[in-house]
Amino acid sequence: MNNLVSIVIPNYNRESLIGGTLDSIIGQTYVNWECLIVDDGSTDNSVAVIHTYLEKDPRFKLFQRPAQYPKGANACRNIGMSKSEGDYIIYFDSDDLMTTDHLEKKLNFVVRADLDYAVFKSKHFGQPSDEDEYIDYSYYQTYEFTADNYLTNKMRFFTNDLIVKSALAKESPFYQKYQSDLENVLMTQLVLKSSKNGFCDEIVTLKRYHPDNITQGLAQSEKKTLIHVFFFYYNILDYLYQLNASETAKSFVQDQLIYFYRKINFKLEVPFFDFLFKIIRLGSPKNIVAITNKRLKKLG
Repeated sequence: MNNLVSIVIPNYNRESLIGGTLDSIIGQTYVNWECLIVDDGSTDNSVAVIHTYLEKDPRFKLFQRPAQYPKGANACRNIGMSKSEGDYIIYFDSDDLMTTDHLEKKLNFVVRADLDYAVFKSKHFGQPSDEDEYIDYSYYQTYEFTADNYLTNKMRFFTNDLIVKSALAKESPFYQKYQSDLENVLMTQLVLKSSKNGFCDEIVTLKRYHPDNITQGLAQSEKKTLIHVFFFYYNILDYLYQLNASETAKSFVQDQLIYFYRKINFKLEVPFFDFLFKIIRLGSPKNIVAITNKRLKKLG
C-alpha cells in the first residue's frame, strides 16, 4: 500500500506549539505523506518556525491565505485541500499531536474496508490536573453510523478524527461565511453523500489543552456557546435541502435552530430574510409563523 496521504493544517500564531505538531508528523511510521500548512496571517514567528521544517523535509509545504479569502481555520483548510495531491486527506490542528501510527492506522482501516471516510478517537492531554481526559465515544456502540444519527445529534466527531477520500473531501468544502470555525458543514456533507463509513475504536490523536483553545473558550462564555450552536444548525440548512436529508433530520435541525434562536433572544448575525428563506425552503409552516411573529414584535 503506497497511497499518498495529504495532511492539511491551518495555522495562526502557534509559534510555541506547531513545532511539536510537525515533529509528530515527521515521526510517523507511514512515510508517504505531504503536509500542507496554510497560515492565516500570523503575527508571531510561526512562519519562521515552519520554514525550518520546509528546509529539512520537502514533504512540508507552506501557503498563505490570500487577502480575498475570509479569515479563519475553515478557509485555510479549504485552501490546503484544493492544493493537495493525495489519495486521502487528513485534517489536523496546529496545536495537537499525532501518535506515531496515526497515518498507518487510518489508512489501513479505510483501504482494507474500502471506505470513503472513517472516524478514529482522540484524547486530551495537558490538563491542569495533569490527568489525560478521555473523550466519550460510547455512542458508536449504541447507534449505527448513519446520516440520521449524526444529524439528530446522537453522535459527533472531531475534525482530527477523520480520514476522507480526496475526491469526496474536495466535493465537501468547509463553511467559510461569518468567520465560523464550525466544521459541521463538511461532516454533514460526508454523511449525506456516502454511507461507506466506519468507526475505529483506537486513539490516534492527542488534543492539547491550553487557554487559547476555541472549544475551551466557548465553555467559559454562555453567550458565545449559544451563538456557536445556533450556527452549528444554521450552516447546514442548505445542505439538508440540496442533499435530500430525511424528514426526521430536517425536523430535528429546524426545531433545534428555533430553540437556539430563542435562546439568543432572536438576535441574528445573518440577515433575517436569509434565515427565513432557509426555513421556508424546508417547509415548516409552524416555524415560519413563529419566526415572523417574533420578528414583527421586535420591530414593533
